[in-house]
Amino acid sequence: MPEHWRYPFLPTASSILEDVDLDSLLNDYFYAEARALAINRLETSATRGVIELEGPPINDETDIVLGYVISRLVLAATDNQALVNYVALSEAFRAETYLSSETDEDLVEIVNTLGVVKVKLQGIKFSMNFIDYVRAASKLREGNWKLSNRGVSNGIVELDRETLIRLMRNVIQQHLEELPKAPSEIKEKFEGTIEDLKSQVSKTFTERIGGLNTVVNDRQAEAMKELGRFDLSKAPPCFNLNLMDLQAGVNLAHPSRFFITTFLSSLNQDPEAVMRLFATAPDFKEAFTRYQVEHISGKTSGTQYSSPKCDTLVSSGVCPGPNALCRQIRHPLSYYRVMTESEKDNSVRMERILLAVLDREEYPTELLEKNLEKIGDFDFTYDDKIEQRTLSEARKVDSTSHVSVNINHFQGRVYSVEIPKAERKIWITKATLNLTDGNIDYDCLPLTDWKIGLPIEEARSKSKKIDLVVKPFDIIFDENETRRLFLVLDVLDES
Repeated sequence: MPEHWRYPFLPTASSILEDVDLDSLLNDYFYAEARALAINRLETSATRGVIELEGPPINDETDIVLGYVISRLVLAATDNQALVNYVALSEAFRAETYLSSETDEDLVEIVNTLGVVKVKLQGIKFSMNFIDYVRAASKLREGNWKLSNRGVSNGIVELDRETLIRLMRNVIQQHLEELPKAPSEIKEKFEGTIEDLKSQVSKTFTERIGGLNTVVNDRQAEAMKELGRFDLSKAPPCFNLNLMDLQAGVNLAHPSRFFITTFLSSLNQDPEAVMRLFATAPDFKEAFTRYQVEHISGKTSGTQYSSPKCDTLVSSGVCPGPNALCRQIRHPLSYYRVMTESEKDNSVRMERILLAVLDREEYPTELLEKNLEKIGDFDFTYDDKIEQRTLSEARKVDSTSHVSVNINHFQGRVYSVEIPKAERKIWITKATLNLTDGNIDYDCLPLTDWKIGLPIEEARSKSKKIDLVVKPFDIIFDENETRRLFLVLDVLDES
């Protein structure tokens, strides 16, 4: 039988709760020691990332288990998932330490008693169904944890003892992160007691990193503020999703941390500001994180590490899957630079749009000059009061229109245009598109602003209507051909 003071989260530990009602647990003097242990459990895990708790005979097993239950109740009452994640990691580290000291047979019993995954012992090797393995390793993104690198035979994955214990740390952490909200009647009935416990827990916590319920938000706001001109809306999905995980209190794998650091360093972000981003990680250690960030950014090593390419991010499990722009580029920094298109001067933006529509391998100087002269000084802004029109109506006017359409066609392409006199290339990342309102289909000038392009492609992939601001232009293609095409100025919303 597993020792429940070591593993109070096991289902079998619930036997200790028999005949214990919640009112007594939170108020009776008989359970004062359990409440004190709960406070200690939360204080040490929230402030130092470890749970410093002696087992029997110093502390009674029943008090330890009941203290654990109270700590879970307090966490549920805080409605703070990031704090839950912090404590879950501390609990998982504590359990991992004890699992390392168990016999192989007891280790199997504990794993199977928890019931999240099932494991068997065959000689000195452990084995697990591949579905359970995928579940257990879901947050371990390094390449060696991938199922394809583990060797599967008849649906079974063989594991050594060290690997199983490391997997169980991950399993326990995820298991304890799934904490349902405290029922409203419990919050109302025991609000005073829970607040007393919370205030005691947060006292030490506050001295170091702020109030119990505001610490994560404060850290996030401060960290993003210190990044200065960095624009999160331009960052690729791989960066945004990993940053969201980090700020939600998820422990990122090394490849994800390395990517975040190199990506921001390549954009000339200050190492100190980058370091503070990692303060939201449950296992944050300032000295160690500072060393890693300053080394990777070149501040102490003298060599700045490059941000990994997309292929590397895919193979290491950092990439969550590409969007329409990702499929046109090979490097996350290219994504960020393409997304700055709307910040260019109006004349430069129009020149690039015309290059995209004329689609020449060499710079079409004469055609560009003719079109730019015809268009004049174009302003990409528009009046908020736009008349809604059909595509047929919109093409007949020279002003902006609001059209509600479906996307027939959306195709991305990256290519370069040679400028012989300047001995340089202009790189264009464009998307060609065709609209329909159910009555007519109509071509648009290619998009070079992917802040507009991404929601348009999403609407196409979901076969949804989308509301756009468009303006028609007569484009000169050669001496004998002029076409009227829409320029998409903005996305309003989807209907």
